[in-house]
Amino acid sequence: MRKYIALGTLFALGASASAVAEGFSYNLLEVGYVSNEIDDFNLEGNGSTLSGSFEFNERVFGFASLVDADYNHHSGVSTHAVSAGVGFAWPLGTGLDLVSGVAYEHLRPHVDGQGSANDEGYSLNAGLRSRVAQSLELTGGVKYTDLGHGLDDFTVVAVGC
Repeated sequence: MRKYIALGTLFALGASASAVAEGFSYNLLEVGYVSNEIDDFNLEGNGSTLSGSFEFNERVFGFASLVDADYNHHSGVSTHAVSAGVGFAWPLGTGLDLVSGVAYEHLRPHVDGQGSANDEGYSLNAGLRSRVAQSLELTGGVKYTDLGHGLDDFTVVAVGC
């Protein structure tokens, strides 16, 4: 099993004044740092992530992400992951949304000297997005990914901007 902790910074693209005053914009671009471990192989790694989302309407948005990570210095192990899906936002109160989504997942692990493999599957996620101050938002949640063949992943995500 792999565990991730993702830390990132959100950049709102095209957020209108009404979106900031009343609710959240889901037109976002995120650049971040990931720290992860693969328990079965005693590997620890880190890397970068680029992700974003685009609103279709007030409650439905599309999203995509790209994560590249390298493991244990000089181990020769790296991963490249791509995710794309649809998300849903439900306002729970002023400055608080419940967010969930489902996505297609593609993972390409690489081991120097042995090549790469490709795995595909799905993910489900849920979390909360909160505006704790006029210029501070916090997002936290969980993500479950299943790539088949016993390859599953549980991710804990924390983002502040």
